[in-house]
Amino acid sequence: MRRIVGAVSPGSTLPSFVAATRSMAPLPASQSNTRKRRHNGFWRRSGIFFTALLALLQASPLLAEPGDAQDLLTRMSKAVRELDYQGSFVYEHDGRIDALRIFHAGGANERERLLSLSGPRSEIVRSGSSITCLRNGAPAVLLPNRIGARLLPLIPDTRGHSFGNLYLLDVGGEDRVAGYRARIVDVAPRDNYRYGYRLWLEEATHLPLRSAIVDSAKRTLEQFMFVALDVGAAPKESDLTPGSATDVTASPAEAPLGRAPLWRVAELPPGFVFAGAQRPAQEPNQAEHLMYTDGLADVSVYVEPRDGNTPSAADRMLKRGVLGIYSHDTGAWKITVLGDVPRVTLERMARSVQAVAAP
Repeated sequence: MRRIVGAVSPGSTLPSFVAATRSMAPLPASQSNTRKRRHNGFWRRSGIFFTALLALLQASPLLAEPGDAQDLLTRMSKAVRELDYQGSFVYEHDGRIDALRIFHAGGANERERLLSLSGPRSEIVRSGSSITCLRNGAPAVLLPNRIGARLLPLIPDTRGHSFGNLYLLDVGGEDRVAGYRARIVDVAPRDNYRYGYRLWLEEATHLPLRSAIVDSAKRTLEQFMFVALDVGAAPKESDLTPGSATDVTASPAEAPLGRAPLWRVAELPPGFVFAGAQRPAQEPNQAEHLMYTDGLADVSVYVEPRDGNTPSAADRMLKRGVLGIYSHDTGAWKITVLGDVPRVTLERMARSVQAVAAP
């Protein structure tokens, strides 16, 4: 999701022309012994050929064509938005495991509600791009509209993007999750500047049943997994309505920058490009929020004036699961970079923020 915050059974699908070789009928018994002797050598040689061909195709990565994986990811993004579903899942992150329940109503007016089942009671409700957070009796917090936001965690937004030069796409084996048959899709990073995903997609609908974020060494950093799920079950209105809250507090909003940015990242990691800029809506200063993406991973760069009464601090790195926050002071300015990317990416971007030269 856009952050608001394994044992795998091997398997493969053979092309139809290979499967057809398995059903080739033997020579009819009515054929003469002479004809059988004439063809025995052919069939022995052919048997060796087809056996080798089958072994090669089953072992070859060419079976998992990138286009197939890309198609599955596109179907996944559509399923997450359009299907009705409700279920419970576990979320392993930041050294802890949380149990949560989600209700999702798909369609043009997409709505969903996420409830905690462990720890302090909390919930998040989304209607379209409007998001409201409630936590343990505290006043509700209305977050700024976020187009494309989702409450199901660790699901990359792959709509309209191709990742072949930055990520290696592969269709893996099959597994079972929450009682459903699942196909595994791997999205592996080609360098150390980004994380990858392993996704378990329900065989018929392509809804994600499980997802793990992995590093370049394929180590799992965070994951979620459904333990109970009802696909196609439309939530009731009460399932999508937030619990009672006496007060609603709006979180600080942002507005379009309305001008060319005054700052830029001079040394972008490979594949990352500028995606837009905003500013604090209520603060008429030179603070800027610069946004960068590689099409899958998003990074935010915040530039704001530093309190002149506070001495400059050394660089600082804070981790919350895969979310990293890197702070860097330069002169009268404070640079904060955050995103679901490795430290090397955050540090490189933070330390190369520069003022844009006047034309």
